[in-house]
Amino acid sequence: MANNSFNATPPRLRPLSGIFSATQRPGVATLRRELRKTMIHKLLGLPYDEWMGAFLPANDTTVDDASFDGLFDKVPIGSGETEMYKPFVDAVNGAEPAILDRFVLAKTFDKTDKTDKDKKKADGGMYPRDSPAVAQERTDWASVEVFIECKSNLTCDPYDEDTLSGHPYANTKRDALGQIATYASSVFEFQHRTHHFSVVLLGSWARLARWDRSGVIFSSKFDYKQEPAKLVRFFWRVARASAEVRGHDTTATRVLPGSDDYELLQAWKAKEKTLADDDYVAKRFVKSLSGDRPWWRLTVSNKTHGSRDFLVGRPTFAAAGVVGRGTRGYIALSISDPARPLVYLKDCWRMVHDRSKLEGNILSDLNEKGVANIPTALYHGDVEGQLTVSQTYWKPKPDPHTPSAKEENPFAEVDDVAVEAVPSGSDSAGQSEDADPGEPEYVDAKQKQKQTKIHCRMKTHQHYRLVVKEVGIPLQEFPSGRVLVRVIADAITAHEDAYNKAEVMHRDVSIGNILIIPPNAKQGKKEYQGLLTDWELSKRRSDENAEPRHPDRTGTWQFMSVHTLSKPEAQVQIADELESFLHIMIYCAIRYLPHTCDDVGEFMYSFFDDGRLVEEAEYTCGYFKRSVMKEGQLHDLAGKRILFLRTPRPPKPKDRSTTTKKMTLQPHPIEGLIITLLQWFSARYRLLPLEVDDDDDWEVAPFPDDLADSDEEPSDQSKVVLRAEKINSHSAMRTLLTKAYDRTGDFWPGPGDRQRDQLDPNFNPHKPQKTREKRTAPDGQPQEQPSSKRIRSASSQT
Repeated sequence: MANNSFNATPPRLRPLSGIFSATQRPGVATLRRELRKTMIHKLLGLPYDEWMGAFLPANDTTVDDASFDGLFDKVPIGSGETEMYKPFVDAVNGAEPAILDRFVLAKTFDKTDKTDKDKKKADGGMYPRDSPAVAQERTDWASVEVFIECKSNLTCDPYDEDTLSGHPYANTKRDALGQIATYASSVFEFQHRTHHFSVVLLGSWARLARWDRSGVIFSSKFDYKQEPAKLVRFFWRVARASAEVRGHDTTATRVLPGSDDYELLQAWKAKEKTLADDDYVAKRFVKSLSGDRPWWRLTVSNKTHGSRDFLVGRPTFAAAGVVGRGTRGYIALSISDPARPLVYLKDCWRMVHDRSKLEGNILSDLNEKGVANIPTALYHGDVEGQLTVSQTYWKPKPDPHTPSAKEENPFAEVDDVAVEAVPSGSDSAGQSEDADPGEPEYVDAKQKQKQTKIHCRMKTHQHYRLVVKEVGIPLQEFPSGRVLVRVIADAITAHEDAYNKAEVMHRDVSIGNILIIPPNAKQGKKEYQGLLTDWELSKRRSDENAEPRHPDRTGTWQFMSVHTLSKPEAQVQIADELESFLHIMIYCAIRYLPHTCDDVGEFMYSFFDDGRLVEEAEYTCGYFKRSVMKEGQLHDLAGKRILFLRTPRPPKPKDRSTTTKKMTLQPHPIEGLIITLLQWFSARYRLLPLEVDDDDDWEVAPFPDDLADSDEEPSDQSKVVLRAEKINSHSAMRTLLTKAYDRTGDFWPGPGDRQRDQLDPNFNPHKPQKTREKRTAPDGQPQEQPSSKRIRSASSQT
């Protein structure tokens, strides 16, 4: 089962600069910047009283407002953030009557969570009294109930009810949004939550927020020094609310010391040194139990199999981000099965649509039809009652920057759907262009064509779990170039089988959706096998002409074809899917095989992550990827051809004047495969119609026949057609890769061709080129790489 599924970049979002992409795990600063961009149209403001009534209605015990007058008088305003926080914590913790019941506020701005690789730390939060965060004054994402961020004034307010998208305009506010979004993402990653709450202090002002996988509902700001009861009321109610109201997943139970589940997992940890070398599943399961991350018992329920319980440790993959599917993957111990096998469990929030099908049902259907090289579905089902609610609070409202807006009341309701005059670069550019009868009179004819009905961009998500039999390893961990080719060929076979036997198109071919099943003596498996996983976004061929189930482009940005990225409204064709397999091969080869590319980071960003801005938050295929595929030659940004080699290049001598003999570079077998495939896809793009930007003011006139001249001789043109035809079906590409894998002798260089990851983990695409160090392909032994795929894009995420 894919351990990093559901990442697709929607047509209204940029390709995320590799941050949630397949390239690498980002640094904290970059993570903040990219996360806040995913929040466009995912934020919504409500008046304080309406917010409290919706999410934390009055308890049996009420708060005496008068008893807390002056509670925050000692909190200094105008000084630094750290100076504010201790008096604030002391005021809440020391209040009489006690506000937080069995909880307590802890200041944690000095120390990061020890188990968090990104080393993030919130200013503070509400924790159980026995949480290590309280005594150590250290952020603990696994036990925080409400995280709190403190800012000195309103210039860092992360929310803005005066924009249609909810996304603030000012850079300082956007930075603050990115910061708290990373904290919200960490709570979802370290705990099993349906939603959670946060507080942001802005000098003497405060806002509350509720986060779920659909979006963020924030409250209007209020002066907590002048009206302390408003903040007290929030903490009072949340501290006395049930675990379910606070957002805890009731089907996930934490495994605690002394329990039978704890002893069982401890026994597994003790097996670590006795496991066979090729028992990779058990080894990885034991590894997931190491460290300080909590262990959990998860329940998967459906009508056919009832409830099944599984024990899990650290996820093998956890998608960063707040909105969207929030996919996590686990190697799980099935304790409801007497044999207690190890299986793969995927926990996610699927998008709800009338025509959407459960991935478990799709897989079961493919299994019944004999589709090869795919996971075997065991159990699956929605988690009952766990549905996002943020989208239900959305109401259309006018753009407050137009004459018709009620600027004095940003929360004012509008009876009819409002229309916005959409200038180039506005937050709403690119939405559906339905005509609206109530257009404002000041809009001219050209603006009328761009006017937009404002639709809710928050999507309903349902919590869902799926268990499959096979446990694979990420494709990035391929041991050699030969195995890489074999695994991709197997995935193409799965795609072909699904297309022919079940009439299903996968529509999300990406590196995270191909897994490797290594040889295993215990199971009698002698060869590597590839699996094509994550079929939730697949579509039946009979539905290709139906209205799209999701308004966003489906797929994973980095591996989508040039055609699909350029024409998001076009139907996905076999050639598009096969091109995705080629991109996966290039991606793996450029990072892990020897080659002549001097700047891997620059190539990876420009080819896989970059996009061409059309409107604000709307991107199409980047120029570099488009040019490489049309030219049919792999080169760097300077136009220098990239060659894949059998062995790394030796370092060039410092004194070239003493060198009289040129080095002979031995090409890697994958070089010929990539050259051949690039020629096939280049032929396709040479035959596609000329693409021009859509603009009503321009029309392309036909070129005079007597002046038209082709750079192809008739015989060459026929070759182009023949090459393009090879990718209209699977057989040619599958046969090419299979024959290459089957070559024996010294055709393949052996496992020594696998290199360390050649992508500099500190690479920053936004840093000026002159400050970067260029890298050549280093020599060395392979090392285990964590799964690195991050967000795809909102549709897949949203």
